[in-house]
Order: sequence, then C-alpha cells, then structure tokens
Amino acid sequence: MSHRIMLMANAPWCKTGYGIQAGYLAPRLRDLGHEMAVFAFYGLSGGMLTWDGIRVYPMGVDIWGADILAAHMAHFKADMLVTLLDVWVTDWFGRKAKEHGFDWFPWLPVDQEPAPQKVIERLDGAHTVLPYARFGEQMLHEAGVTNTHYIPHGVDTQVFKPGDKQAARKTLGLPEDVFIVGSVAANKGYPSRKCLPEQLAAFAKFHRLYPNSLYYLHTMPYDVHGGVDVLALVDDLAIADAVKWTDGYSYLMGWSEERMAMLYQSFDVLSAAAMGEGFGIPLIEAQACGTPVITTDATSMTELMFAGALVSEGQRFWTPLNAWAFIPSVDAIANAYAWAWDALRDPVQRERLSEQAVTGAAAYDWDRIVTDYWQPFLEAL
Repeated sequence: MSHRIMLMANAPWCKTGYGIQAGYLAPRLRDLGHEMAVFAFYGLSGGMLTWDGIRVYPMGVDIWGADILAAHMAHFKADMLVTLLDVWVTDWFGRKAKEHGFDWFPWLPVDQEPAPQKVIERLDGAHTVLPYARFGEQMLHEAGVTNTHYIPHGVDTQVFKPGDKQAARKTLGLPEDVFIVGSVAANKGYPSRKCLPEQLAAFAKFHRLYPNSLYYLHTMPYDVHGGVDVLALVDDLAIADAVKWTDGYSYLMGWSEERMAMLYQSFDVLSAAAMGEGFGIPLIEAQACGTPVITTDATSMTELMFAGALVSEGQRFWTPLNAWAFIPSVDAIANAYAWAWDALRDPVQRERLSEQAVTGAAAYDWDRIVTDYWQPFLEAL
C-alpha cells in the first residue's frame, strides 16, 4: 500500500542535521512508491518549490507551522505526517491530527533521562512514535509509551568512507604532522549541550603533555546563537595557537558532504562528548570514515560508539525539562585523548580501530535504513 506522506523537517537542501536526513529520506520513500512532500519549517518561505521532483512547502508565520500545517496537509491530500523535530517545543501536533483526520508519526529524539514529562504529554494523539535510538525507545517504554517503532537515522556510506588522511589535510589546509582532535557540533544554547567548554578544557590539559596536537572545531565560534564564546574560551585556556575552526561564512553556507567526509578523514579522533544526544550523526559519519570517536557514556551515544572510548566519569545535570543529562569529566576526556594518542601510534591497533568503526557504521547506511526499517514499517501500516 502506498501512502501520501508529508515530512516536516528542515528543507532538504539545508546542511543541518534535520535537513540532511530529510534530503536522504524523502526521495527514497518516493522511490518505494509513496507520494512525498516536505513541509520545510526552516529553510523556505514565501512560496512552494520543487526539489528532486518533490514538492517542498514553505513555512508560515508560526515558527512550528501551527498556522499553515493543516492547510499544507489538505493541499497535498496527505494521510501521514512525519515530524522530524523535538516534540516538546509545541503542544498542537496531536490536536491538529485529531481535528483534521491525519495520522501523526513523530520521528523524535530523547536525549535525557527519564524521558521528560513535557515530551510524554505532547505525544498524545500520535499514531506511532518513532524514536531514532534504542535509548529513546527504552526511555519511552519506561514512561509507559508503548506505541513506538524504532527507526534510526542514516548516513551515506558511499560518501562517508575511509580516505587518505594526508591528502585530506593538504586539501583542507591542515598540518600533516600533528595529532588532530576534531569536533563537529552546533554551538547553540547555554550551557553548551555539546560540552564545548569541557572538551576544550580537556584538550588544554592534553596539549600541555602532547604539544604536537591541534583541536579543530567545525562550528560557529561566536556566541551568535546563545552559545559559547569560543574565542574568549581558548584565550583563557591559553590554547589559541593550537585551535582552528571553520570559516564562519562557509560554515553558515554549509559544507558539501564530500568535504565533510574529507574533514573526518583528516581527524585522528572525533571528540563528541556531549551532555546528551538523541542520535549524534557525526558519531556515525566519523566512524564510517574509519575515524575513532570519544564520546559520553550516556543516552544514545553509548550505543553509537563502535571504535574509540566512552567517557563515564562526570556528573549529572538537571535540565530545564526536568530530567537528567550528563556533563563528562574534563580529566576523563583528557585521559581519553591520551589513550587515543597512544593507540593510534600502533599501526596494528590503528587499523583494527578503523575496521571496527567502519563495520559498526555500516549498519546505518541509508539504503539499509530504508530497506530494514522504513519499508517494512510502511508496508505494515
């Protein structure tokens, strides 16, 4: 049976996490025989466009589409709404679904423990809840939400794959003879959910012992989105000469996936020790490129680490959603960097870690995600 599906996400040409997922999912579901449209609540305003043969509907006035979603659904004659966003941001999705007679499928993150009550309350009216990590599925079940179906995010392993580290560094203008710790993380909100201060403080400790090292940040280093003033932070930590970041304009315009893959290939290790992640796409992208990762032993990050180190030491953090996240220990992150330094100097261990990373990430290849998860789920409906 085919469906008429409206996918509500960032516009599929946006280089955001949600935009990239939409850009891969929408054409694949169309190719399965479903009628697809995208409601771009971010990335398009003022009129409809066609992208890859798929209609993309624009945002309205309300930031989450409360003023225009129902009309878009009626115009497209959609019977399914799949939302790719945090459900706690608004309380009307379930109500609109009931009022207008369409089925709502929130494809959502859960990045705190337990699942916040505001998340649980706002799932009322959902046909099936689609957590994209096993951690999220577990938290929902523990909260009594049983109408769930796990469908993870994906990456294109034809793009994100191992490559020549030295060639990648040369192309990107990075030094070829240093140990590079890299982070790919949005610098939004305070305190930093991505734990940028903790990771940079850990690098400062590591760099004092291993001076032939560099930290590369693919992020906006300014506090324009209410995030961390990275420039002030690295000055305070006295590591300004050992930290590089992506040019602000090119970051905002978005790197191609091929260039992002080259960046991961250039890293010795990805540092992604966040407070919590609903999924954490860079973890999979980096490992698909054969790059080991250092991440926090919490939320979905634990299940997405196949090669690298988990940081278990730290302290819990009570969030504004009245649930717990986890702030990893600066010393423990620094120790993980030192472990990576030693491990990757051994050619046998370096090759083993790379193979483990690639093998683990392969399970999240987009074609497998669609074949193993989306296709049987939609057929069962």
